[in-house]
Amino acid sequence: MDSGNRSPTPAMPLDAVKALMMLRSEMTQREARMSASFNEQVQSLRQEVSQFRRDIAGIVGGASTRIAEEAKDAVSPVAAEYGRAVSATSAHLQGASKTVWLWFGAAGSILLMVLLIGWAVLGYYRRELAAAKAELQRYEDAVPIVQAFVASDAILCDGRLCIAVDPDARPQGEARQYRQAKPRQR
Repeated sequence: MDSGNRSPTPAMPLDAVKALMMLRSEMTQREARMSASFNEQVQSLRQEVSQFRRDIAGIVGGASTRIAEEAKDAVSPVAAEYGRAVSATSAHLQGASKTVWLWFGAAGSILLMVLLIGWAVLGYYRRELAAAKAELQRYEDAVPIVQAFVASDAILCDGRLCIAVDPDARPQGEARQYRQAKPRQR
């Protein structure tokens, strides 16, 4: 006689059948609650990723405008000063050629300094945009992992992931159908 494939017989007490049916019903309800909770968490993560994408788009759009404005604000005084220097030197050009060369040298140095500062500002904004893009990519990479967890038959046991396995292995969980997964090798 095979003791592993026993089916309820008419001789089985009615209370035991009722208890098994109640246990099955409770497990089905718990599974439905867990599934709903995971679906809510995935939906929340999707909304956060969408909001993050909108924020990044706003930052990128605003950054180009802001960079152009800051570059214009930084170059305008220098250009005005350069224009005044050229006007002043052209007026005194006949008697003071040495002074003219000094003014042109100073104006060229100022222009070079403004260009270097503008290049540094552009580099800073590029790094900021790259960091924001990397963070967005990390969020997008997390979505398939959360979806795989939601789709799997896994729970958390004492802070580690537990999965459904062969019933002959050391089981855990309320229904004793889970076994702790191996820790990752680092």
